[in-house]
Amino acid sequence: MVLLVDMGNTRLNMAGWEEGKAVFSAETPTDRGWTAGSCAAALAKVLAPFGVGRWEGCALSSVVPALTDAVRQALFSVTGREPVVLGTSNISFKVLTKDPVGADMLAGAEGALARVPMPAIVADLGTATTFCAQNKAGDVLGVAIAPGVALGLDALVDRASHLRSIAFEPPGPAIGTTTAESMQSGVIYGAACLVDGMFRRMAAEMDAAEGAPSLILTGGLAGLVAPYCETKPALAPGLLLEGLYRCYLRAKDGERGGGQ
Repeated sequence: MVLLVDMGNTRLNMAGWEEGKAVFSAETPTDRGWTAGSCAAALAKVLAPFGVGRWEGCALSSVVPALTDAVRQALFSVTGREPVVLGTSNISFKVLTKDPVGADMLAGAEGALARVPMPAIVADLGTATTFCAQNKAGDVLGVAIAPGVALGLDALVDRASHLRSIAFEPPGPAIGTTTAESMQSGVIYGAACLVDGMFRRMAAEMDAAEGAPSLILTGGLAGLVAPYCETKPALAPGLLLEGLYRCYLRAKDGERGGGQ
Protein backbone atom coordinates (compact mmCIF):
# COMPACT_ATOMS: atom_id res chain seq x y z
CA MET A 1 0.00 0.00 0.00
CA VAL A 2 1.15 3.54 -0.80
CA LEU A 3 0.59 6.41 1.63
CA LEU A 4 -0.40 9.65 -0.11
CA VAL A 5 -0.29 12.93 1.79
CA ASP A 6 -1.62 16.27 0.55
CA MET A 7 -0.61 19.05 2.96
CA GLY A 8 -2.59 22.24 2.67
CA ASN A 9 -2.49 25.37 4.80
CA THR A 10 -5.39 24.16 6.93
CA ARG A 11 -5.49 20.37 6.76
CA LEU A 12 -3.27 17.43 5.95
CA ASN A 13 -5.24 14.88 3.92
CA MET A 14 -4.04 11.28 3.68
CA ALA A 15 -5.05 8.15 1.82
CA GLY A 16 -3.86 4.58 1.69
CA TRP A 17 -3.74 3.72 -2.01
CA GLU A 18 -3.75 0.21 -3.42
CA GLU A 19 -4.58 -1.19 -6.86
CA GLY A 20 -5.37 2.26 -8.21
CA LYS A 21 -7.87 3.36 -5.58
CA ALA A 22 -8.13 4.64 -2.02
CA VAL A 23 -8.50 1.92 0.60
CA PHE A 24 -8.91 4.45 3.40
CA SER A 25 -8.67 8.20 3.93
CA ALA A 26 -7.92 10.34 6.95
CA GLU A 27 -7.06 13.91 7.84
CA THR A 28 -5.54 16.00 10.59
CA PRO A 29 -5.13 19.77 11.04
CA THR A 30 -1.89 21.22 9.68
CA ASP A 31 0.19 22.27 12.69
CA ARG A 32 2.61 25.13 11.94
CA GLY A 33 4.67 24.13 14.96
CA TRP A 34 5.42 20.60 13.74
CA THR A 35 8.92 19.20 13.98
CA ALA A 36 9.81 15.94 12.26
CA GLY A 37 9.28 14.10 15.55
CA SER A 38 5.98 15.69 16.54
CA CYS A 39 4.62 15.28 13.01
CA ALA A 40 5.62 11.61 12.96
CA ALA A 41 3.78 11.09 16.25
CA ALA A 42 0.67 12.83 14.89
CA LEU A 43 0.70 10.79 11.68
CA ALA A 44 1.26 7.51 13.53
CA LYS A 45 -1.73 8.25 15.79
CA VAL A 46 -4.04 9.00 12.84
CA LEU A 47 -2.87 5.96 10.86
CA ALA A 48 -2.88 3.46 13.74
CA PRO A 49 -6.57 2.42 13.38
CA PHE A 50 -5.96 1.26 9.80
CA GLY A 51 -3.39 -1.31 10.87
CA VAL A 52 -1.06 -1.12 7.89
CA GLY A 53 1.96 -3.26 8.66
CA ARG A 54 4.09 -2.50 5.63
CA TRP A 55 4.15 0.47 3.27
CA GLU A 56 5.26 0.04 -0.32
CA GLY A 57 6.00 3.76 -0.61
CA CYS A 58 4.71 7.25 0.08
CA ALA A 59 4.29 10.58 -1.66
CA LEU A 60 3.85 14.16 -0.47
CA SER A 61 2.25 17.21 -2.01
CA SER A 62 2.82 20.38 0.04
CA VAL A 63 1.90 24.04 -0.25
CA VAL A 64 3.52 24.85 3.11
CA PRO A 65 7.25 25.14 2.32
CA ALA A 66 8.22 25.78 5.94
CA LEU A 67 6.84 22.36 6.93
CA THR A 68 7.71 20.30 3.84
CA ASP A 69 11.01 18.93 5.12
CA ALA A 70 9.64 18.10 8.57
CA VAL A 71 6.72 16.20 7.06
CA ARG A 72 9.02 14.47 4.58
CA GLN A 73 11.17 13.23 7.47
CA ALA A 74 8.07 12.23 9.43
CA LEU A 75 6.79 10.17 6.51
CA PHE A 76 10.11 8.38 6.25
CA SER A 77 9.95 7.64 9.98
CA VAL A 78 6.38 6.30 9.76
CA THR A 79 6.66 4.28 6.54
CA GLY A 80 10.35 3.44 6.28
CA ARG A 81 10.25 4.78 2.72
CA GLU A 82 11.72 7.96 1.27
CA PRO A 83 8.75 10.04 0.11
CA VAL A 84 8.30 11.18 -3.47
CA VAL A 85 7.79 14.94 -3.16
CA LEU A 86 5.61 16.31 -5.92
CA GLY A 87 7.28 18.88 -8.16
CA THR A 88 7.82 19.74 -11.79
CA SER A 89 10.21 16.80 -12.23
CA ASN A 90 7.46 14.17 -11.85
CA ILE A 91 4.48 15.62 -13.70
CA SER A 92 3.42 14.69 -17.23
CA PHE A 93 2.70 18.19 -18.57
CA LYS A 94 4.37 21.56 -19.00
CA VAL A 95 3.76 24.59 -16.80
CA LEU A 96 3.55 27.68 -19.00
CA THR A 97 3.20 30.28 -16.24
CA LYS A 98 5.79 32.96 -15.46
CA ASP A 99 5.82 32.12 -11.74
CA PRO A 100 5.82 28.65 -10.14
CA VAL A 101 2.49 26.92 -9.57
CA GLY A 102 1.62 25.37 -6.20
CA ALA A 103 1.95 21.63 -5.70
CA ASP A 104 -1.80 21.38 -5.05
CA MET A 105 -2.56 22.74 -8.51
CA LEU A 106 0.05 20.48 -10.10
CA ALA A 107 -1.57 17.47 -8.43
CA GLY A 108 -5.03 18.61 -9.51
CA ALA A 109 -3.89 19.11 -13.10
CA GLU A 110 -2.32 15.64 -13.11
CA GLY A 111 -5.52 14.14 -11.76
CA ALA A 112 -7.65 15.99 -14.29
CA LEU A 113 -5.66 14.47 -17.14
CA ALA A 114 -6.96 11.05 -16.13
CA ARG A 115 -10.48 12.22 -15.31
CA VAL A 116 -11.79 14.52 -18.03
CA PRO A 117 -11.13 15.38 -21.69
CA MET A 118 -8.66 18.20 -22.27
CA PRO A 119 -8.72 21.20 -22.40
CA ALA A 120 -9.96 21.61 -18.84
CA ILE A 121 -10.31 23.95 -15.90
CA VAL A 122 -9.84 22.58 -12.38
CA ALA A 123 -11.65 24.49 -9.62
CA ASP A 124 -10.41 23.63 -6.13
CA LEU A 125 -12.44 24.80 -3.11
CA GLY A 126 -9.79 24.65 -0.38
CA THR A 127 -8.22 27.23 1.94
CA ALA A 128 -8.00 29.27 -1.25
CA THR A 129 -10.37 28.85 -4.17
CA THR A 130 -8.17 28.21 -7.18
CA PHE A 131 -8.78 27.76 -10.88
CA CYS A 132 -6.21 26.05 -13.09
CA ALA A 133 -6.55 26.15 -16.90
CA GLN A 134 -5.06 23.37 -19.04
CA ASN A 135 -4.81 23.28 -22.83
CA LYS A 136 -5.49 20.35 -25.15
CA ALA A 137 -2.10 18.81 -24.30
CA GLY A 138 -2.80 19.15 -20.58
CA ASP A 139 -0.22 21.90 -20.11
CA VAL A 140 -1.01 24.48 -17.42
CA LEU A 141 -1.75 27.82 -19.08
CA GLY A 142 -2.32 29.80 -15.92
CA VAL A 143 -4.34 30.06 -12.75
CA ALA A 144 -6.66 32.30 -10.75
CA ILE A 145 -6.63 32.46 -6.95
CA ALA A 146 -9.40 33.79 -4.69
CA PRO A 147 -10.00 33.59 -0.92
CA GLY A 148 -11.44 30.23 0.11
CA VAL A 149 -15.10 29.84 1.05
CA ALA A 150 -14.39 29.07 4.73
CA LEU A 151 -11.71 31.75 4.89
CA GLY A 152 -14.13 34.34 3.55
CA LEU A 153 -16.79 33.33 6.06
CA ASP A 154 -14.29 33.52 8.94
CA ALA A 155 -13.23 37.00 7.86
CA LEU A 156 -16.85 38.14 7.59
CA VAL A 157 -17.75 36.88 11.05
CA ASP A 158 -14.55 38.37 12.50
CA ARG A 159 -15.18 41.84 11.06
CA ALA A 160 -18.98 42.09 11.30
CA SER A 161 -20.04 42.36 14.93
CA HIS A 162 -23.68 41.29 14.36
CA LEU A 163 -22.88 38.12 12.41
CA ARG A 164 -22.18 34.68 13.83
CA SER A 165 -20.61 31.68 12.15
CA ILE A 166 -22.95 29.26 10.38
CA ALA A 167 -22.81 25.59 9.47
CA PHE A 168 -22.01 24.70 5.88
CA GLU A 169 -25.39 23.32 4.83
CA PRO A 170 -27.49 23.32 1.64
CA PRO A 171 -28.90 26.84 1.29
CA GLY A 172 -32.55 27.76 1.16
CA PRO A 173 -33.87 30.71 -0.84
CA ALA A 174 -31.43 33.10 -2.44
CA ILE A 175 -33.37 35.91 -0.79
CA GLY A 176 -32.87 35.02 2.86
CA THR A 177 -35.28 36.21 5.53
CA THR A 178 -33.13 35.30 8.54
CA THR A 179 -29.48 36.08 9.18
CA ALA A 180 -28.52 32.38 8.90
CA GLU A 181 -30.45 31.98 5.62
CA SER A 182 -28.89 35.14 4.24
CA MET A 183 -25.37 34.01 5.07
CA GLN A 184 -25.89 30.50 3.71
CA SER A 185 -27.26 32.02 0.53
CA GLY A 186 -24.34 34.38 0.13
CA VAL A 187 -21.69 31.81 0.99
CA ILE A 188 -22.91 28.76 -0.97
CA TYR A 189 -24.66 30.42 -3.93
CA GLY A 190 -21.84 32.95 -4.00
CA ALA A 191 -19.26 30.15 -4.28
CA ALA A 192 -21.27 28.53 -7.08
CA CYS A 193 -21.49 31.85 -8.92
CA LEU A 194 -17.72 32.30 -8.52
CA VAL A 195 -17.11 28.86 -10.05
CA ASP A 196 -19.51 29.56 -12.94
CA GLY A 197 -18.21 33.06 -13.59
CA MET A 198 -14.51 32.21 -13.48
CA PHE A 199 -15.04 29.15 -15.65
CA ARG A 200 -16.77 31.24 -18.32
CA ARG A 201 -14.15 34.01 -18.21
CA MET A 202 -11.22 31.60 -18.40
CA ALA A 203 -12.87 29.52 -21.12
CA ALA A 204 -13.35 32.67 -23.19
CA GLU A 205 -9.59 33.35 -23.03
CA MET A 206 -8.59 29.84 -24.07
CA ASP A 207 -8.00 28.67 -27.64
CA ALA A 208 -11.43 28.13 -29.14
CA ALA A 209 -9.91 25.89 -31.81
CA GLU A 210 -9.14 23.31 -29.09
CA GLY A 211 -12.82 23.02 -28.15
CA ALA A 212 -14.79 23.90 -25.04
CA PRO A 213 -12.94 23.06 -21.79
CA SER A 214 -14.18 20.53 -19.27
CA LEU A 215 -14.79 21.76 -15.73
CA ILE A 216 -13.85 19.61 -12.76
CA LEU A 217 -14.55 20.60 -9.15
CA THR A 218 -12.58 19.37 -6.15
CA GLY A 219 -11.81 20.36 -2.56
CA GLY A 220 -13.54 19.98 0.78
CA LEU A 221 -16.70 21.94 -0.12
CA ALA A 222 -16.99 20.71 -3.71
CA GLY A 223 -19.85 18.33 -2.95
CA LEU A 224 -21.89 21.07 -1.26
CA VAL A 225 -21.33 23.73 -3.93
CA ALA A 226 -21.50 21.60 -7.12
CA PRO A 227 -25.32 21.14 -7.21
CA TYR A 228 -25.79 24.92 -7.43
CA CYS A 229 -23.34 25.49 -10.30
CA GLU A 230 -25.00 26.23 -13.63
CA THR A 231 -21.93 24.92 -15.46
CA LYS A 232 -22.48 21.37 -14.10
CA PRO A 233 -18.88 20.49 -13.20
CA ALA A 234 -17.58 16.96 -12.91
CA LEU A 235 -17.17 16.27 -9.19
CA ALA A 236 -13.90 14.73 -7.93
CA PRO A 237 -13.28 15.37 -4.20
CA GLY A 238 -10.13 13.20 -4.20
CA LEU A 239 -8.63 14.65 -7.36
CA LEU A 240 -5.40 15.90 -5.78
CA LEU A 241 -4.59 12.54 -4.23
CA GLU A 242 -5.38 10.80 -7.53
CA GLY A 243 -2.95 13.12 -9.28
CA LEU A 244 -0.34 12.64 -6.56
CA TYR A 245 -0.54 8.88 -7.03
CA ARG A 246 0.07 9.25 -10.77
CA CYS A 247 3.13 11.38 -10.01
CA TYR A 248 4.33 8.78 -7.50
CA LEU A 249 4.11 6.03 -10.12
CA ARG A 250 5.97 8.20 -12.64
CA ALA A 251 8.78 8.92 -10.19
CA LYS A 252 9.13 5.25 -9.26
CA ASP A 253 9.09 4.22 -12.92
CA GLY A 254 11.86 6.75 -13.55
CA GLU A 255 13.92 5.28 -10.68
CA ARG A 256 13.61 1.85 -12.31
CA GLY A 257 14.74 3.32 -15.62
CA GLY A 258 11.33 3.06 -17.30
CA GLY A 259 10.79 6.80 -17.87
CA GLN A 260 7.88 8.07 -19.94
